[in-house]
Amino acid sequence: NVEPPPPVEMSCTRSITNEGGSKHDEECTLSADLLVAADGANSFVRRTLGHSFPMITHSYDRKAVTCTVELDVRKGDMARTAFQRFLPHGPIALLPVWNSLNNHDNDAPIYANVVWSTTPSEANHLLSLSGTEFITTLNHHLCQGPNVNPPLLSNNNRGMPHIPIIGTIAKEMDSLLRTANTALTMGTWTESPSRNYFRMPPASARVVGSIMGFDLKLSHVQQGYTAPRVALVGDAAHTVHPMAGQGLNLGMGDVYSLSELIKEAVDSGMDVAGTGLFLDRYNQERMVKGLGTVGGVHGLHELFRCSGSNSSSGIMNANALNSGGNASGVESVVGLGRSLGMNVVNGLGPLRRAFAEAAAGAAFSR
Repeated sequence: NVEPPPPVEMSCTRSITNEGGSKHDEECTLSADLLVAADGANSFVRRTLGHSFPMITHSYDRKAVTCTVELDVRKGDMARTAFQRFLPHGPIALLPVWNSLNNHDNDAPIYANVVWSTTPSEANHLLSLSGTEFITTLNHHLCQGPNVNPPLLSNNNRGMPHIPIIGTIAKEMDSLLRTANTALTMGTWTESPSRNYFRMPPASARVVGSIMGFDLKLSHVQQGYTAPRVALVGDAAHTVHPMAGQGLNLGMGDVYSLSELIKEAVDSGMDVAGTGLFLDRYNQERMVKGLGTVGGVHGLHELFRCSGSNSSSGIMNANALNSGGNASGVESVVGLGRSLGMNVVNGLGPLRRAFAEAAAGAAFSR
């Protein structure tokens, strides 16, 4: 017979308040049959058990600025929609919150969350702004467009063969592709919130609460989500770039998977962490999902980052929104390919719905 592992123990410090109101710290030891580390990216549990959970990490050299804003209801509402705009140095996301999905009072304010990913210098600039200045900058960069893709071929014809007919055909193909892409975008333009097509995001009226910032990095456990009687969930096990909004969905998937296995163990009268049966299954399920999601989001980030190396087109440049002509040939091709691809996906209903269901985390609920 294989002996089950002993209960996991962890030393920690807790604050004790005496009858007189004074406080002092006291060392204590916690013991449990199953310790679930759900304490975030800087997980105390994971760091304490560091030998069991080596991490893969990658810094994006980017910083996210986040806050809650009240929307200007005279200029539209969220209509159960998340908006995202890709700027040269990173995306801005405007995300609905509970009351924007369930608001039946026309006079009640509607709120949304902002997550703006950019370079550290631009993030620090945003963090230095007053609330009014931040709202002006946010609306300026989020509530404009769509922009026209820059030409794939420069006007000076460098790199083109000196054969008139080839140069003419190449320019005509360039014009045709950009025109088709613009037509696909504008063909689905609507101001009606009841139609599932492209529309402008609503304007923001004011910042509610604080404007905060945090560094962006990729991280994932290297060997597994579990150790004897320990399981990691959420950001304690992995962090992803916020551009696709998958961090919460991935964490909720961890919780769902682990809770189902705990229920199965309890229903069968077994110790969920006493053998490798349940935690090994959890580890296998979530490692595949976690690595796939983290890798996929990282790939998207690198794809959309291609045109973000030009520092002159950042948010502190007043002409940033109209500076597409400075893109290199490769950046222009990649940018047009991205735009065409997203327009094609948007135009194919079944494919669009499949992507939307995956992004909404539908997979972990089945």
